[in-house]
Amino acid sequence: MATDITKILIGETTALIPQAGASTAPEHLLDGGSGDTDFPYGKFKAMATVGEIDPKTGHVLTGWPDGQAAWLLDEDTIRVAYQSESYATFVKETYGWKMDSGVSFTGSHVHVIDYNRAAFADFLNNNSPASKMFEGAGHLFNTVYNVFGEIVDGKNADPKDLSAKWGNQTGADGTLYEFDERYRLTQGDWFFHSFCGAYYEEANKYGNGIGFADDVWLMGEEWNIGQMYSSRGGDKFFTDNTMGLASMVVDIANKTAYTVPVLGQSGYEKILPINSGHKDYVVLVMSGYNLEVEPAPLKIYIGKKNVDAAGKAMNYNTASARDAFLGRNGLLFGQLYGMAATNDTYADLGIANVDADTEMLNAYTADADAPDTFKVRYYPTKYRWDGFDTPENAGKTEVYRWLQDGDTVGGVKEANEQPEGYTFFNGDSKVEHPAVDPDITQSRYVINLTDARSILGIDFNNIVTDLTNDADGNGLPDYLSADVTRVLAGVDGALVLETNGKGAAPTGPNNPASSLTHAIHVEQGKAYADQPDGLQWVKTSDGDYLILDEDSGNDYGERKYVLPIDSETLQLTDPGTGGSKLLMVTTSS
Repeated sequence: MATDITKILIGETTALIPQAGASTAPEHLLDGGSGDTDFPYGKFKAMATVGEIDPKTGHVLTGWPDGQAAWLLDEDTIRVAYQSESYATFVKETYGWKMDSGVSFTGSHVHVIDYNRAAFADFLNNNSPASKMFEGAGHLFNTVYNVFGEIVDGKNADPKDLSAKWGNQTGADGTLYEFDERYRLTQGDWFFHSFCGAYYEEANKYGNGIGFADDVWLMGEEWNIGQMYSSRGGDKFFTDNTMGLASMVVDIANKTAYTVPVLGQSGYEKILPINSGHKDYVVLVMSGYNLEVEPAPLKIYIGKKNVDAAGKAMNYNTASARDAFLGRNGLLFGQLYGMAATNDTYADLGIANVDADTEMLNAYTADADAPDTFKVRYYPTKYRWDGFDTPENAGKTEVYRWLQDGDTVGGVKEANEQPEGYTFFNGDSKVEHPAVDPDITQSRYVINLTDARSILGIDFNNIVTDLTNDADGNGLPDYLSADVTRVLAGVDGALVLETNGKGAAPTGPNNPASSLTHAIHVEQGKAYADQPDGLQWVKTSDGDYLILDEDSGNDYGERKYVLPIDSETLQLTDPGTGGSKLLMVTTSS
């Protein structure tokens, strides 16, 4: 009964899910309480917990918490935003999130929580719960545009009524596809599928006119939902017959979320801006999943600002609010570019069989003897989104093209989308969080190759010159060149963590004597990063550090740890067994 439910206010919960390590001490085994919180490095407190409620508005926080950021709402208020990675009927639906148009979405939410700035600054210096500094909560946006460029205002089966559609259930011709019976929604008209990593980007971050023109929040539906169409063919049906998954940008000031198909329709873990160094272009890192069409290269997006979807100068006097926002931010005219290398580079890396159909990048990261540095270029395929009036199903975009190298498949010779003199450096598409260099004068990032258990660093150190190369005259750069550094190899022995006397692993088949710690991955019994997911790059007076979260299904607990890196070379300062520190252990997802 609803009257029997205890309503816990936002910030009231002080118990922590993460712990310093396994413990059987009675005080660490209390239901609803924390485990061992004597963390080996650092102090942690709960700011908010899923299920808590805003006492004034009744707004309830949903899970699982994933992409997040914080900024000043005003001089006295810190706004924290986070998105809940929800899969709707894959697991359990969240409550319906109602937009101003009247349409409702279950699945992922994007919550905002406001805190008193002064209390926030002192939060880790006292034992007060976060409820003492809490001021209010809500959603980040109340209007959403779909892949057809329409404000979503309902749901129906009329293929001509494109405002009553959402891309993951709709074909390019407006056909509505209902999910298989077991996956039908009950809490909303549509659902936002699994908002994972997110990024908050300020306007003009890299200098006057460089970067986005507006403050934005970047997010994407990730992965693939073919399972919801199992009776019709699953993943292939979803890819070939629907508009795929939404790549989204929120205009924070106007509380409006736009689906941005020029960024792709293939499902992203995270969308991350980097410094283009140029007033006319934006450059975004696009990580994961290519709708699980395997393999695929690492990808970026290059967009030209202040032009329409045809690349012509934007007429802001006649442009719609939608096109004006997207155009001034470089989100109407652009292309996706994939990492590619020459045959000579592949030979240097020990890859003898250069074949776009194989996971060459995974093979490289698993070769301990391969060089840690090499050069690449990022090239586009021949596909470019050309406007809301000519929608394409996801399978007609770039997703299959990264693989196409002129082979004969089923008696039919396929197209060759490989760049002249280069081959896309394809690997497993499970590539999760990237992280940008906090030094905004740089144009470089690091990225988790999740399936490959590896981290790469990418440096676009000739970016301004490369952005102006346009030999084919299509209005976009021909390529971007980059230097690549293997920060962490996907091999046993690559990573042993310091645990500072903590990090005990629980007793189990892999740890019968209770003697192991989380210095290694206990379930795998290997000294490497397994399924690295979350990633943040932090710069301090002491140096540069990567903060990494594993999401490996580790029955002994997932690890969060810090990797010190050299700010010049991007390599670990103490490879293998030194310097990398365990922060906490949490339950496996």
